[in-house]
Amino acid sequence: MDKILIPQDIAEVGKAYLRERGYELKVGVPVDIESLKREVADADGLIVRNARYPREVLEAGTKLKVVARHGTGVDNIDLEAATELGIQVTNAPVSNINAVAEYTVALIMALGCHLRVVDGRTRRKDWSYRDKMPSRRREIKGSVLGIVGFGRIGRMVAEKVMNGLGMQVIVYDPRAMPMEHPRLTVVDALDALLEQAGFVTVHVPSTPETKDMFGLEAFKKMKRSACFINCARGDVYVEADLCQALEEGLIQGAALDVYREEPLSPESRLFEQENLLLSQHNASLSKESTDDMALHAAIGVDEVLRGEPPTWAVNDLTAH
Repeated sequence: MDKILIPQDIAEVGKAYLRERGYELKVGVPVDIESLKREVADADGLIVRNARYPREVLEAGTKLKVVARHGTGVDNIDLEAATELGIQVTNAPVSNINAVAEYTVALIMALGCHLRVVDGRTRRKDWSYRDKMPSRRREIKGSVLGIVGFGRIGRMVAEKVMNGLGMQVIVYDPRAMPMEHPRLTVVDALDALLEQAGFVTVHVPSTPETKDMFGLEAFKKMKRSACFINCARGDVYVEADLCQALEEGLIQGAALDVYREEPLSPESRLFEQENLLLSQHNASLSKESTDDMALHAAIGVDEVLRGEPPTWAVNDLTAH
């Protein structure tokens, strides 16, 4: 009986899928490095969430054949080490597309309607902001959304805002998926997008090319009336630079679901920004998406351990 280690619990549908196929499961263990090294030693498969899995953990899994990511991003897994060790990595790239896209649209609308500021003022029993709204709020219909990264999620965001909100969309992604729509324009330079967009939303993976792509210079190129949204990865923007941009009025507002350090440090300046919406890396989490992430991770584990080509392979083991 193959053993599957699931350090951070997943939805029951994924565990049931594996149990029905005869796997032994161990669910819920500490995710510090030493504990993971100890627990992975006799595991044939591993389902991972947001904890980090460096080379030393993977090397400790002497029986390990597959690491399945519960979700899309795999920057918390040492892919080079996994490939060298002959460990197949899979993910669940179609499991949470709609959840993230819906969440992104909700943030766009909240920023456009100044809900964060209005809620704060109202809770302080300050009704003066009502008189300021007509000069500060512009309707979202007809405004321009810049989408940086046009994979599955970026594409769905575009469809929702063009068809549902009447927004214009500008896309920057050298590898953009083709899409024909009268409201959509693809540009070949990030600066062109930043200069035109009233909202900028980021949907890129964490790579050496995307790390810190949104620093002070990028924020300076945005319109002062623009808003920045990031539901992608915490290292694609520079926290101190975003705070400066908000404090100096270089941009009007922002919404963040991801951070370089999670949980966010209690001392972070982000907490001080009135025109900033903060959430807890939960854009991808809905009842439907958590079930799908668990099930698709379980499918990846089962496919590899049965010797079948995985549906959602991340690394290529054929060259090793």
